[in-house]
Amino acid sequence: MNLTYQKIEQKDKEQLFKLIDTVIQGLENREYFIPYEQWELDSMFDEKEYAPLYGAYDREKLVRNGSIIRFARYACRFQKRI
Repeated sequence: MNLTYQKIEQKDKEQLFKLIDTVIQGLENREYFIPYEQWELDSMFDEKEYAPLYGAYDREKLVRNGSIIRFARYACRFQKRI
């Protein structure tokens, strides 16, 4: 496997959502998993209001992803749910 790391672009949105679904479906115990809300999915590519996304690609296939919560107001939304 030859991985490259780069920013996930809007053109890879379908790959990203498939990857997220694959990970969620593969969880052994979903008891502690907090599902995404629609606003989170809708905001994933809005860097001004959410966070930039980065991913690992094996050739052209997205195989891992991650992001950093950028603004405190969004971090509060996550904290309230925990």
